[in-house]
Amino acid sequence: MLEVCVSFEESLQQHEEAVDALLKSAGKYVTAVKGWKKACQVGHVANMQKAAALAADLGGALPNATSDAAASWAFDVRAYLESDEWVRELQDTAATQNGVRTIPDGDTLISSPVTVRSQPGRGTLSIGRANWPAIRPRVVAAELKRLRDKTLAANSQEFLESLFGASEHLSTGKDSFVKFRDIYDLFCLSPGYKKDNPPAAFAQQIYALHRSEQRTTRAGRKLEFEYPSGNSKERDIFAVVAEDGRPIRYYGIWFK
Repeated sequence: MLEVCVSFEESLQQHEEAVDALLKSAGKYVTAVKGWKKACQVGHVANMQKAAALAADLGGALPNATSDAAASWAFDVRAYLESDEWVRELQDTAATQNGVRTIPDGDTLISSPVTVRSQPGRGTLSIGRANWPAIRPRVVAAELKRLRDKTLAANSQEFLESLFGASEHLSTGKDSFVKFRDIYDLFCLSPGYKKDNPPAAFAQQIYALHRSEQRTTRAGRKLEFEYPSGNSKERDIFAVVAEDGRPIRYYGIWFK
């Protein structure tokens, strides 16, 4: 694990403060130059000379102030993204500032309906399939909340329809039962699906559907969840931790 004394968010905040100080110095310089120009326009020679001298002093300090601001950034972003620190910090920020619960799964952070991965070579993150260069934790957390709020209902209906389609393919009879594992394995036949949707992400989609009010397909078939019994194989179970901390274990679904 990367050992850092200051978090990425804190490092960015400190650097931002250094840039703010530079902006303040640059603002004073610009004000002096504007006063210089105004004195020229009206022919106020005394003010012109005074403003010119002030601008010269302020302008002479800007190169050092700029160098100091640039030197205030020394955070190793690549090492940060190669470690699990980015996962920990983003997970904490999303929970405390945005009320968004995320789940780490190896090198992936699951924030239903998307997954987040680091791209150390680029110095970016990927959110779903999109490259995301604005990697400040509070910015990423806000985007995860936006995506969750925007797509939860729509995704739940579409996910329900995809489950129903898989159920029709995998089972027969009016009241169709199918295991989530069989549906997941079927979905994984699609190129790239498993990479973008590891089992933990699929479990989160089930949980999002469970939390939603979507229970009826467009064709009018009713969904019912099936939970594991004592004879269920562990591989066939998709487990999540609910918002209130309760473990939930999903086994399959009925369409009636």
